[in-house]
Amino acid sequence: MKNMIRCLAKLTVALAAVGAVVCVVAAYWDRIVDAFYAIADRVEEKKADGYFCACESDDFDDDSL
Repeated sequence: MKNMIRCLAKLTVALAAVGAVVCVVAAYWDRIVDAFYAIADRVEEKKADGYFCACESDDFDDDSL
């Protein structure tokens, strides 16, 4: 009987923790999405500035060989 009560208490605590995480995500969803888009915009800017090379072989000039 004691083990069943402990198991139910652990299950209740686990469900409460999951519920709290869901509530936090729901409450801050707009901030989470804004942060995601800000990061995506920064990556796009770096791509446009040439920080990320599309192909590594672009650095080599094969015509001079």
